[in-house]
Amino acid sequence: MFSFFDKSKRTNRITTRVVKSNRWISSNQLKVGMYVRELDCPWEDTHFMFQGFVIDSQDLLEDVQAVAQSVCIESEKMAMISSGDTHRLCAATRGSAS
Repeated sequence: MFSFFDKSKRTNRITTRVVKSNRWISSNQLKVGMYVRELDCPWEDTHFMFQGFVIDSQDLLEDVQAVAQSVCIESEKMAMISSGDTHRLCAATRGSAS
């Protein structure tokens, strides 16, 4: 009758979503480019000005490793999802140094 009711003629659009995740790692696993969200010690006990930062140099990496044994890092993944399906089609990690 009406073509907009015919499911066989519908096209599935793909949308992209950013999926963030946090995980704790040992500070010796840190790499330049990673975003540090939390330390295993109070921020006030460190010389870092901000709570949460990107490791942008080897010197900063060594400073973090000197004050913390473990850190919580935040990473982002780009996920492409079909409008007709709830499963992730593909993903690529963004913002973590692999």
